[in-house]
Amino acid sequence: MELQGRTALVTGFAGTIGSVIAKSLANAGCVVIGVDKVKHDIVRMSIDEIKAECKRDLKYFQCDLLNKEDIRKVFQDLKSGHVDILVNAAGRLSINRVEDLSDDVWDEDIGVNLTAPFVLIKLVIGLMKEKGWGRIINISSSLGIKATGSISSYIASKTGLIGLTRAVAVECADKGVTCNAICPTVVDTPFITSFMEHQQTATGKSYEETKEAARQSHPTKQFTTPEQIADLVVFLCSPAGQNMTGTAIP
Repeated sequence: MELQGRTALVTGFAGTIGSVIAKSLANAGCVVIGVDKVKHDIVRMSIDEIKAECKRDLKYFQCDLLNKEDIRKVFQDLKSGHVDILVNAAGRLSINRVEDLSDDVWDEDIGVNLTAPFVLIKLVIGLMKEKGWGRIINISSSLGIKATGSISSYIASKTGLIGLTRAVAVECADKGVTCNAICPTVVDTPFITSFMEHQQTATGKSYEETKEAARQSHPTKQFTTPEQIADLVVFLCSPAGQNMTGTAIP
């Protein structure tokens, strides 16, 4: 309960990683605000589960992260307006070669993966500095550190998110506010299905063979789990993480 009384805003709440992060923060004592583009009814089960298990309040806002006014409206609707912890966990991944990638898809991927985190950071950082405490955690990717083919917009946006993390960290370093990026490899969630299907088509292997090849490509021979990411988020928000900032953690 090291985060008792803190308010945490988590984007991508309807996704597996976002909902697990929200649950872990609630277990650590936070009041959680979930944000995603889907309607309330779709995430009602996750909300009820967190409320029942963690005995914490949880607010949910439907928000299109491609719409800056929609993002600002979330903060207008918040009674206190103050967020102690911001976790940018929403993400988009589009698959195509550079020459076949449309401008609209590029703009949408950059919009969700990089511009939305910037807008959200801009909205919370002033009050964090004034209060002298804040935690900003951006869920980037190992593909923000290295690269592979056919997902250029994802790689560009996740690389940019690491750069934004470092810039924000330097600006806030003496204000009690930290900013870090978590860079998972493959996480076994529905989010990776389209990428695995693309790899399957390219190699001619079955879906399970493709997935297993991806697993074996890791030195640990394991995928990252949403729970491991969530535990790292809580660690970075805890007193143990107060002097870590500007990092991109693979």
